[in-house]
Amino acid sequence: MSVLELIRKNSIIVLVAVFGVGVGLIMMDYADKGSMIGGNSYITVNGTGYSYPEIYSLGENGKEYIQQLSQATYGKLRDRFDANGDDRLSEDENAALQAYAQQHPEYDNFVSVAQDTLRMWCYGINEDAETNIAVNRAVLHHEAEQLGIAPSKEQIDAYIQAIPAFRKADGTFDTELYNRMVGTYKGVTNNSQEKAFRSLISDMMVWEALTAMLTDDMSFHSKATGNIIDALTQKITGKTAWLPASAVSAPAEPSEEEIKAYWETHKDNYKSKERRVISLYTLTPDKESSIEALMATADIIMQDLSLANGKGFDKLLAAAAENPENEAFTYLQADGSSHVTFPLCTQAEAPAELKAEVNHNGQRVPLAQIAFTEVDSAPTPAEYETAAQAGQADNLAGITQVRGYFGADNGKLVFLRVEAIETPQVLAYEAARESAKADLVKERADNALDIAAKKLYEEMEAAVAGGVDAAFAKAAAAGAVVEDFGPVGIGLMADPEKLPMHLDTQALLSVSSGKLAPIVITPEGARITAVIGRTCEDSPEYTAMKAFSMIPQQNAQLKGMLLVDWLSNAYRKFEVSIPRKNEQ
Repeated sequence: MSVLELIRKNSIIVLVAVFGVGVGLIMMDYADKGSMIGGNSYITVNGTGYSYPEIYSLGENGKEYIQQLSQATYGKLRDRFDANGDDRLSEDENAALQAYAQQHPEYDNFVSVAQDTLRMWCYGINEDAETNIAVNRAVLHHEAEQLGIAPSKEQIDAYIQAIPAFRKADGTFDTELYNRMVGTYKGVTNNSQEKAFRSLISDMMVWEALTAMLTDDMSFHSKATGNIIDALTQKITGKTAWLPASAVSAPAEPSEEEIKAYWETHKDNYKSKERRVISLYTLTPDKESSIEALMATADIIMQDLSLANGKGFDKLLAAAAENPENEAFTYLQADGSSHVTFPLCTQAEAPAELKAEVNHNGQRVPLAQIAFTEVDSAPTPAEYETAAQAGQADNLAGITQVRGYFGADNGKLVFLRVEAIETPQVLAYEAARESAKADLVKERADNALDIAAKKLYEEMEAAVAGGVDAAFAKAAAAGAVVEDFGPVGIGLMADPEKLPMHLDTQALLSVSSGKLAPIVITPEGARITAVIGRTCEDSPEYTAMKAFSMIPQQNAQLKGMLLVDWLSNAYRKFEVSIPRKNEQ
């Protein structure tokens, strides 16, 4: 068994490594370790500054690599059983895949580890998940350096070779996929891209080692966990009353003065829609090339663009198109421009070019949706127009405004850059009047329902001492619809289709039998419910599911809580400094 396998499977080896007894682990120089100090740094960890390009490489690139590895692992397994190559599995093919996966758990195990790692790395003190990933990876670098558990080149090689995505059907290493990951093109490897990829693998290994060291075989006591799960999967019978909003007298129509006063108080609720200026950069492969081959060149362009913090897109494209080592492509528009910029528009008003759908994270998504949901900040339209008139619009750009590349249906690759964002503005009273009136009428109706429902609930609580039926007789007299239900599962084993509408199952977990649960008030009406009886599952099938599925899930959540606690302490230990959103 290799050292890598030992460190991943036996936490005692991690402890040995930490105390320096020696199991073959050596220190290595991280390719993307920060070196930008002072004003050039975006975040600081343990006194080391990390610039925007470094954060982009650690965060966004790291996220993409993990997602690509997960998708490639599943794809490799699916392709093995997709006889006709149509990306669809018949019932028999899927059954064969499931049987194979059970015999080869390494596929599910790796995807689970990768997804859990990504989920934990998204935790942090910033609103942006990619930034949190970058911060957490930077913290890992310093922790690995202090503990002396950074993996060697040979251990990284062994880990990569063990990833199911890099294993062909005949068991040999998938060199083609590795070259794609590290940007190898025509025999030449993109050094910065390979360092970024191998750094990600190294960080995953360190994270697994720390996870084993911190959590080991820690778990909840099985009996206590079993009792909790029984409580969370109980079945209940009950009685419920639904008081519809229509059963409550409607309030009077508001006057013009009342509508205007309501608008004055709630102005921020009535704003114009956000508008954006968006540019598209299109790469067209030559006749002898293909979109798949052009992706390697697009990788290089994106790496160079990130190092330039999103600036100089035109020059980068021109240089890439003229480089004979790159896949041949054209990028100029019919008028000789390198890109097309669309004027201010809302997402709904976006022109047809921006409504074109592209493949993005395994889904078909319009380019406009990407531009409006994945870019948080950009210059104002006034700032952009002023710079554009002076021929300096490119100077305002940042890498966080760029998204791409995406494969379009016309066989081309597309990058997009959000040039400017017009934030929503408060509408004048005349423009907002109808919306404000509708909201005021609804608020008054809701208040009327709220008052009537709470009064009924008080009457039912007073009557429930004489029995559940006596309490619900009050509800029926007030115009509520009363019905019995159950037994039906709640909590973890909820049967939504068997539950009455707007039933608060979480409240029913703790309310005593024969008592009313807290009232639930919605715009449509109010729900008042009482529990009459409870039962717990005790079949052999349930006992097995609890032991092999539910209890391990609870233990995984416990370990996740410990790792979150460790990260929080690590932020303090390494004095992590990161600007808040309004400081960026």
